[in-house]
Amino acid sequence: MLFYYDIPKINQVLDDFFNATGVRIDLLNEQFIPISYSQHEICDYCRAVQQEAGGQERCIAFDHSLYEKVKASLHTESGICPFGLLNIIKPVRYNDLLMGYLFFGQMRTQNKTDTESPLFQQLPLFTRHQVESVARLAAITVKHILTENMLRPDESDLLQQTIRYIHNNLDQDLSIKTLAKQVNVSKSALYSKFHARFHCTVGEYINQKRLEQSVPMLMNTALSIEEISRRVGFASASYYTKLFKQQMGVTPLKFRKNKQERKTE
Repeated sequence: MLFYYDIPKINQVLDDFFNATGVRIDLLNEQFIPISYSQHEICDYCRAVQQEAGGQERCIAFDHSLYEKVKASLHTESGICPFGLLNIIKPVRYNDLLMGYLFFGQMRTQNKTDTESPLFQQLPLFTRHQVESVARLAAITVKHILTENMLRPDESDLLQQTIRYIHNNLDQDLSIKTLAKQVNVSKSALYSKFHARFHCTVGEYINQKRLEQSVPMLMNTALSIEEISRRVGFASASYYTKLFKQQMGVTPLKFRKNKQERKTE
């Protein structure tokens, strides 16, 4: 299922949420890819820890572990990141349809932590009642976004056909010429509709889906990086590794190693 996002309006709503609460909030799609955001930079403390050796990788790993938890439960889940901040993920649902997630937090909820960073101590301290209020406001934000049709199912037949073909043929040649022929439109028309809907090129979308398809193979099989890259449709393992690191912050091998280490802990 495709979804329509009114990104300017959603950005404004999330910006209002941030201005009212001081809490960063992002809207992500059902694959946990950012769609919209509050447009505010991360705090100085988070920027500092991400610049440490391995800091960014630990942040990304935590985010994805929390995502896997909420994906399995389909309920709001929360957790303290490796650097002492509370983060919350709330599913965005309409009836029984999962449409994405709100990811909000970076809240300091405790005085004593393992870190002695003065930047940490400068962060505002949220009480339990304040965290509960923030969570309720996030729920209200979701209802407002859905009620005002800022996020809704997209019934575009052309795009539905294109996306369905892409998802079913990721390991094949998926040039825009091939796709245009499959859905019987011109290349320029397909490119225009695709870019207007997804705000990226057809190739960028395909690469993202190939990366997503590779993750379960990294986690659950012993296939080589070369074999995984071939199975999901990349021309070379080096190109796959380059794109994976850009997206995930670590190489595929490092990602696999991190997941295996957490399983044995």
